[in-house]
Amino acid sequence: MSHLQSWVAASVILGVVVSALVLAGMIGRPLRKLARQGDEFREDWYGAPARPGRDAVPGVPERLSLIEKELKPNSGSSLRDAIGRVETRLEDHIRSHGGAA
Repeated sequence: MSHLQSWVAASVILGVVVSALVLAGMIGRPLRKLARQGDEFREDWYGAPARPGRDAVPGVPERLSLIEKELKPNSGSSLRDAIGRVETRLEDHIRSHGGAA
């Protein structure tokens, strides 16, 4: 192989390597962004434990469970019970002033 052919072969190999690196960079950037969004979603869904300077963040299933508990009547401390008491008092107030309930 002549000296010129060696340089051409080396240039072609270098061109292929540089092209591959550029392509990897172009593909890698959106993939990193997608991975970061996936991490954020998982942290929102599953919650995050307490860290120094940050409180624990409950995940979606835990928050939904808390909401469901508030919607069921219990011994008087649920949100539904509180709304029921307000409705009863409002109906009593309207009846006492001659309005229709």
